[in-house]
Amino acid sequence: MRNTNAQTMNPLMQSPRHKQRGAVLIFCLVFLLVLTMMGVASMESAVLEERMAGNMQDFNAAFQAAETSLQTGENWLAGELNWPATSGDGSTTVWTRDAMDPNASDSMHWWQDSARDTRTWWINNGIEVGAVEGVATTPRYIIEEVSTVTSGQSIGIGSGLQSRVRVFHRITARGSGVGDAAVVQLQSTFVKAYE
Repeated sequence: MRNTNAQTMNPLMQSPRHKQRGAVLIFCLVFLLVLTMMGVASMESAVLEERMAGNMQDFNAAFQAAETSLQTGENWLAGELNWPATSGDGSTTVWTRDAMDPNASDSMHWWQDSARDTRTWWINNGIEVGAVEGVATTPRYIIEEVSTVTSGQSIGIGSGLQSRVRVFHRITARGSGVGDAAVVQLQSTFVKAYE
């Protein structure tokens, strides 16, 4: 007969590793859950950052298109030797002041009116700027004659020089980005003296 140890007979008392009841498995599952949540959060953050970068690029394209359109309008006015005629329908390239504002009694300017901030309205009324690539809609501009000034040139009094008329023009430009979601409107005031 063999002499057996009492410890080997009892399976619960054989070794300390048999006392573990799945604690490592539970710990690993919890750790895996935390890692998965961190991975999903970082993926969502990366997708959000990508969208933000795309929107910023789209906005920059719209801004550059509007800036190009504004500069084109200013260059057109600078090249005019004679005082350009105005019209109420834009047929002469220069609109009369507030001709596009159907309700002059409200405090909203025509360019703030949602009925005039549409692609179709600008296509029908604005002057197209060519050679702008990578945008959804060709940028356009509108020139208005805002006011004229003939006084304030006292340095010419008594010199025999005629007073020159200074004309203030408002140029409103609209540009869109790669899609029509990003739209930028810019304005400038252009002053030119005419004989």
